Amino acid sequence: MNVGIYSCAYRKLNKDILFYQKQVFNKFDLKINQVIIDKTPGKLKYQNKHGETLNNIIHNSTEDYIVIFDVDCIPLNKSFYNTLLSQIKDGNTLSGGIGCALHIDPTIAYIHPCFFGFKKSLYYDCGAPDLKADNHPWPGTTDTAQEFTNCCRKAGKKLKFWNVTDSRDTIWESVELNLKFGHGTIFEDSIYHQYEIRKTAQQTPFIQKCKEILASNN
Repeated sequence: MNVGIYSCAYRKLNKDILFYQKQVFNKFDLKINQVIIDKTPGKLKYQNKHGETLNNIIHNSTEDYIVIFDVDCIPLNKSFYNTLLSQIKDGNTLSGGIGCALHIDPTIAYIHPCFFGFKKSLYYDCGAPDLKADNHPWPGTTDTAQEFTNCCRKAGKKLKFWNVTDSRDTIWESVELNLKFGHGTIFEDSIYHQYEIRKTAQQTPFIQKCKEILASNN
């Protein structure tokens, strides 16, 4: 399988975050392409540079299969890779961490952009959905990348949610989905997501987690 792994980050983000994410992927003999986002001054706060960058990654990629991580999201083991590829090899399945845009609708689950994988043809079979958030006027109707899940549902495609198995804290909750998550969320004992890495308080624990993985025998 011809697979590309990507992440993206704003240029002003602490460079140690990118360094340690790449080191974790190197440990598992996986190449990650880190795309840098230049935040354009003067743009409306509603413009979604993250979603726009995800669109560009997909359109410009040359691989048949695409796996995307947030810059503060890392694997805890290498076994995640074969598991994910087995789920998406049919070209009919979008797979990744479960998410919920609580500020929009706490009853709807979608594949979160912190970690997701798919065959590129699936994206086009679903009409090449725009992954930018529709959040103007606030709170809008979709969060970043949520439209991909929506289009999969409409097209009768398959969704494979990686469920939350642990979390450092549980500051967010969807009672309707029986879903609790927060900083340091772990999906299926295999994927770690810090959340809110732009905040200095979340950067140290993310780096510490990376160092733990690098020092482990997994």
